[in-house]
Amino acid sequence: MAKVNGLSKESIEKRKTQRQNLQAIGYHEYAYKFRIYVDKTQREFLNKSIGCVRFIYNKMLYLSEENYKNYEFTWNIYDYKKLIPEFKKIYPFLKECPSQALQETVWALDNAYKKYFKGESNKPVFKKKKNGGSIHIPQGWRLEYINNKFGKLYIPKLKTPLKVRMHININETPKSVTIVKEPSGEFYAVFSCIRKIEKLPNTNKAIGIDLGITNYITTSQMDLLEKNIKHNKIANPKYLKKSIKKLKRLYRQLSRKQHPRAKDDKTLKSNNFIKHAKKVAKLHKTVKNQRLDFLHKLSKAIIDENQIIVVEDLNIKGMIKNKYLAQSISDVSWGKFLRMLEYKARWYGREFVKINRNYPSSKLCFCGYKNNALKLSDRVWICPKCGRFYDRDEHAADMVLLEGIIQVGVERPELTPVERALVDDRIQQWIPKKPSFVEAGSLLLQ
Repeated sequence: MAKVNGLSKESIEKRKTQRQNLQAIGYHEYAYKFRIYVDKTQREFLNKSIGCVRFIYNKMLYLSEENYKNYEFTWNIYDYKKLIPEFKKIYPFLKECPSQALQETVWALDNAYKKYFKGESNKPVFKKKKNGGSIHIPQGWRLEYINNKFGKLYIPKLKTPLKVRMHININETPKSVTIVKEPSGEFYAVFSCIRKIEKLPNTNKAIGIDLGITNYITTSQMDLLEKNIKHNKIANPKYLKKSIKKLKRLYRQLSRKQHPRAKDDKTLKSNNFIKHAKKVAKLHKTVKNQRLDFLHKLSKAIIDENQIIVVEDLNIKGMIKNKYLAQSISDVSWGKFLRMLEYKARWYGREFVKINRNYPSSKLCFCGYKNNALKLSDRVWICPKCGRFYDRDEHAADMVLLEGIIQVGVERPELTPVERALVDDRIQQWIPKKPSFVEAGSLLLQ
């Protein structure tokens, strides 16, 4: 029987089928993330454990690469897991870390290789201490509730419980816990579980989404019964750009502190350098949290109101190679936004459609004419064949929507003159006002 990484193909298919069956009845993987407050002893233990996990990961990665270069061996997780007891004899400090965490890091490397072999991600790289780290503990831990605000987390080989800030109750039975250390030095506990998620009631609305930089999204929302379209432009909050001035100042101050200037430089990092590096990491964390909050609220508002969500399959990696737009494209996190829409659509019973990235949504007129001369700087254009006037972003959203509903199997509707409105009136409470402008009286679909 053929095996992949020590598992038979039948067992792999069986696991996939079990997961699909759970998803079909509304059970999905879900995670809760809580802040952990640690004392000096607990911080030292967690730092040592994360260091041991990082050591094993890098050691296994190094050995796998050397074996492949010298002997052309293929990756097999079970061969490398057998090396952990031998490493504990050679490096006694590994015994201070929970044994399951060391085994789980080999599974993490196995998943990284699987994604690499499938072409879904880049080749695994060595982990760095400055990027924080995590330890995954599937068994042997216990969570106790103190009150509505705090809980106690007991993990193997740590005598005192960790204090967890419980901002929400966990109604499901957690399967495992992952303790994460952020680059800023903060610790978090992530509890993974299987959660029953009820599907939302069906609606008669479909939406096409055109992603941008000036406006984060331009939407074209259609009522499939009334056959009318509404447009909306959501401003890009540009959280990184708002913090870039402060970030540059912190980096300039950080560079003046004592630290190694090159790889061969043996100068030690000063305490002031370490303190200031945490300030930089905290600002990056603030920008990250602002962006995640924006993306979660926007994606949930779109999922709540629309039955069919249509987007373009963008080549984001290729677009980032443009040195003039790389920072702006990285800041908007299109890839994360599309992944949020996809898994939330699966959770709540919506239909998520991706159209081909080569589809010329901005250049194609309703009459069939294709404007190949259209430049990125051209925000409006007029069709020389039929004379229609187009707002580039709104028209791209229209074409994305029409192509998506055709792929779903809905008959292409006869369109009525456009009316502009919000995707959801709620979002104006937290979306920045600038520049969410909307023009009236467009001849777009006449």
